[in-house]
Amino acid sequence: MTPNLQIELRRFISSNVVSKLNKFYFENDALLIKGIDVSIGTILMGLYNKADDSGFYKELISLVNAESTFYQEVDFTSGRILSVDDCYRIEGNALLKEIFSNKKGRISEMISNEVGIKSETAREILNFSALLVVSYLKNNTALLKSLKLLLEDQKRDVLNSIPPGIKIILGFSCYETVEDKNQSIGRSIFTLFGHNFFSF
Repeated sequence: MTPNLQIELRRFISSNVVSKLNKFYFENDALLIKGIDVSIGTILMGLYNKADDSGFYKELISLVNAESTFYQEVDFTSGRILSVDDCYRIEGNALLKEIFSNKKGRISEMISNEVGIKSETAREILNFSALLVVSYLKNNTALLKSLKLLLEDQKRDVLNSIPPGIKIILGFSCYETVEDKNQSIGRSIFTLFGHNFFSF
């Protein structure tokens, strides 16, 4: 069965994880969850943008050490993060540089602005999300071969979870998903009524 990447990754963000993260950040729980969700979607679209870079995905997962603190704290089978400490502050940064290069700072600031959380929180949950996404892929290496197609297939839903300003930084039109919907509505109307318009 083809996994929905965003849904699979969201299930790791339990209320327990949010509570533990908030020991560091003191944010509203709902805003913190939204910030992580936006960060996960942003990482996925960052990976989508690298799909034509041969070997990038394999090189990226090689940056995650299977013996690292974060990787050891994730129970991939049950979809749980067993413990949360601040190890991802360092471990996630290298991944973000690879995925976004010099856009990393702008993206975290935009998450802060669009979600309504502190700049420091946005930077750190982006690190956290990068580690979660890439650790998940490292644990499911069979997905790497079809990752480009998966991201292409799920792109619309992922983009719908990302605020407009971040879409623009990532190189997508902030109206892209709206236009897709309008076109499909237009086609439906034509199918229903087109014959009546042109039958005489």
